[in-house]
Amino acid sequence: MKKVFLFIPVVIAAIVVLLFSSCEKEEVFPVKIICVYSETGIDTGDVVVGATVTIGKPNYAPFAQASGVTDDDGVFSHEFQYEALLDVKAEFALTEGDAVRTYVGASQIKLLPNETVEKTILMIRQ
Repeated sequence: MKKVFLFIPVVIAAIVVLLFSSCEKEEVFPVKIICVYSETGIDTGDVVVGATVTIGKPNYAPFAQASGVTDDDGVFSHEFQYEALLDVKAEFALTEGDAVRTYVGASQIKLLPNETVEKTILMIRQ
């Protein structure tokens, strides 16, 4: 009988601890920008290595901005802290002899919690 009286409070305490413990997973908002060359608005399949990618605008809060350069796969990745709808701009200058070709692309992304948002930017020659 004593074991039952001891067992009941232990079970109740365990249930209370489980109900009130906070194990919330911190949300992240990852984004993956892929830059590809485009001819007349059609994806050529060739990635742009070394393109400068800017997410957000200068007047946005610092946590809603990111910038960097695409890697060998034409990809720029970043993780944000909050959900947002952000502008994306990519620029690349290619020097061939004395001529400089400029490629530009732009889009928008909607960040989603714990889900990598992937966006392909078509880089069009200017």
